[in-house]
Amino acid sequence: MKFATFTSCSGRLEATSSRNEMTALLARLLARAAPDEIDVVCYFTLGAIAPGYSGVNLGIGDRTAAAAIALATGTDPASVEAAARELGDYGDAAARLTGRPAEGLAGFFPATGSLTVAAVHRGFMEIARASGPGSAEKKTKILAAMLAAATPPERRYLTRLATGKMRLGAGDMTLLDALAEAFLGSRGKRPLLEHAYNISSDIGYVARTLQEGGPAAVEAISVTLHRPVRPMLTQRVARLSEIPERIGSPVIAVEEKYDGERVQAHKDGDDVTLFSRRLTDVTHQYPDIVRSVRGRVTADTAILDGEAVAFDHETGTYRPFQTLMRRRRKHRVREVAGEIPATYRVFDLLYANGDSYLRRSYPDRRAALEAVLSPDERISPAGRTVAEDLDGITEFYLACIERGLEGIVCKSCAEDSFYRAGAREWQWIKWKSDYAPGLSDTLDLVVVGANAGRGKRTGTCGSVLCAAYNHEEDIFQTVCALGTGFTDADLADLPRRFAGARVDRQPARVMATPQAAPDFWFTPAQVVEVLGLEITESPVHTCNWDPERRRGLALRFPRFVRWRDDRSPEAATTTAEVAAIFRRRRGV
Repeated sequence: MKFATFTSCSGRLEATSSRNEMTALLARLLARAAPDEIDVVCYFTLGAIAPGYSGVNLGIGDRTAAAAIALATGTDPASVEAAARELGDYGDAAARLTGRPAEGLAGFFPATGSLTVAAVHRGFMEIARASGPGSAEKKTKILAAMLAAATPPERRYLTRLATGKMRLGAGDMTLLDALAEAFLGSRGKRPLLEHAYNISSDIGYVARTLQEGGPAAVEAISVTLHRPVRPMLTQRVARLSEIPERIGSPVIAVEEKYDGERVQAHKDGDDVTLFSRRLTDVTHQYPDIVRSVRGRVTADTAILDGEAVAFDHETGTYRPFQTLMRRRRKHRVREVAGEIPATYRVFDLLYANGDSYLRRSYPDRRAALEAVLSPDERISPAGRTVAEDLDGITEFYLACIERGLEGIVCKSCAEDSFYRAGAREWQWIKWKSDYAPGLSDTLDLVVVGANAGRGKRTGTCGSVLCAAYNHEEDIFQTVCALGTGFTDADLADLPRRFAGARVDRQPARVMATPQAAPDFWFTPAQVVEVLGLEITESPVHTCNWDPERRRGLALRFPRFVRWRDDRSPEAATTTAEVAAIFRRRRGV
């Protein structure tokens, strides 16, 4: 496939606000891709070079991009910077600037207009592999050579891919819909592809398998070591008393809920890989957990799901999430690990010694977990009890709160209590401590825009527009404008946090009324934890929008709690969850 074909489709995707049209455009593009490039087309569409868990990092910032554009267009970095400031985008600057490339770039890539998707991918992978002395110069020259061989529209999207600012508006589910339409005849057949994606976390691999082997080959995709499984998620209720009825199991496992970082551990002999909730490789952050998994998991191969927590063994208390997050660093990892040791509380077993446990019941998985884990103070199964009624659940919940835990997670023990990768169902329900008279739990919302700050907030954001995720439509629907709870340090950091996320018009995946439209739109990327008083009907916000009544649902009196950098936008609170909270608190 010519890279020009991909960029032509990208331009049309960027110009449309219709998800149906976006799906149709992608279906036609994917149908044209060859078997050895369809995975790359998928990655590029999502603004990536490889699957997220692979850890492929180009390491190209704005300064490097500006230097590469200057070399490719025979100008200087200052002129590139000026054009980017004027246009608001380095990709647009690369498309506008013209001139003779610097000497020494010819021969790296084909003549102008002959770039292919495969050639661009090879160039990016060469950039990603560059390391050590002189690597910055090498990255700049490779990117410059690609830009020199590209047409102006191609330069726009080459630059955006290189800097991680593609912003086409297509999400994972939209891409899966397009694959279903292109190869299965209907987007209604997405569930087959979605399941394969949930257990492989590699949409390019699913696409290639589908194209080469059809639906039977996709159905055969199984859990694989060092390829993360998308985590199963919890539901929530308005009252503790609802849990037994919602779960519907005569016996309920009640586990401790921790304020830590969810970590999936893959053990292959002595080789251990750790993945975060966002499916990124965090192995280097937790050398202590790596040692524990390597030494205390008796199975030769295993995949564990659990929580990394900062636990003070001297006092027997859990330290807050923010303390654990100090371990997110590239340098001094072992030194900080000594100051803030991590304990791994394991609550599920997904795979062991060549067998997938996803289709086994929770009691079977828990028994197998206990059989392969030799616990010590650094690694152990999650604390739990088994209850048959509300009294047992309540008693364990109160004991958890007394010990400084967040709350509990109740799990079905029924025969069909399987591990449903990527799903949020009533098999698992969480319950956290109340902030009466408000909601019983916080919401994780996605920031999709901001209003300019005024007065003492001049130069930063006065408020941010937050949305919930509609999984069925793969869109984000607004639920509140958030302006309270931020410290001065939080406010000062907002411009940095949203650098590169600003777009010049409403993103295609964001549904908002004119009344809620912010001063600036952002690509959905940042997740924020928000506490509010209640959910009410609203003519302003589009969460669970009723087109006949022209009403949605909104969160009243929202207050900032913390940023959830460990969560992807698609893992945020769903519109269905917001609707369920609204109905339950009104006894509907």
